[in-house]
Amino acid sequence: MKSPQGDAPLLFPRVPWRGGQVTIGIVLVLVALLPVSAVALGLGTLAGGHKLAVAVLVSSQLLGLVILAVVWRLGLVRYRAPLSALGLTPPDLPWVQTAVLTLGALLASLGFNILYAMLVAPLDSDLLSPPDIPRAIAFPGPAVVFTFQALALWTPLAEEVFFRGFVFAGLIPRLGVPRALAASALVFSIFHLSQGSPGVLVPIFITGLLLAWLYYRTGSLWASIVAHGSQNAVALAGTLYQVWTTGQT
Repeated sequence: MKSPQGDAPLLFPRVPWRGGQVTIGIVLVLVALLPVSAVALGLGTLAGGHKLAVAVLVSSQLLGLVILAVVWRLGLVRYRAPLSALGLTPPDLPWVQTAVLTLGALLASLGFNILYAMLVAPLDSDLLSPPDIPRAIAFPGPAVVFTFQALALWTPLAEEVFFRGFVFAGLIPRLGVPRALAASALVFSIFHLSQGSPGVLVPIFITGLLLAWLYYRTGSLWASIVAHGSQNAVALAGTLYQVWTTGQT
């Protein structure tokens, strides 16, 4: 259902939290990055041969819990808001239209990521090029399911609840939709600097814009969760397939 102006779903969550809570939430999650990374790396070192895979798994689970705890405390508990305030509801649009928009956002994000990588490749710049996904990020054999659980299920769920359900929606009353789209996407891309390369800023920013737009357009966070999880799954599967076909380790 759309508003009389035709520019937004009537049921898009109007959340009770505002920019102040959003800012505090961002700071808390940023502060948590260091101890979460330290614990993950420590446990990864103890794991021996699968150091990176364990570190990624642990950091994903812990950071997701921190994110959900922050949203729960600053948003849901503080204002006694229901889960529906985070957009965890069925879409406002028909399911077929929602599926088309979700697929479109996914393909647009994947397409831009590929195009960006192609454009910066001739520059041979570590500063601009997005980092390759290392094979060691995933467990070998059937245990790879734990990597997919962490990166294609848990991480997208937690990040969408935070960056779109909490940050984006909380900034709309103060900034308006266009600037809230840009601001939430910028925060999303800055958080991903933890991957170690500024080359992630532009493609992750565009992905953040598309995911926030998808949430706003459908009125349901599930659409952006599916698109986000699918993109992560495609990227991880592509890396594993390349390793398998080339015989790399």
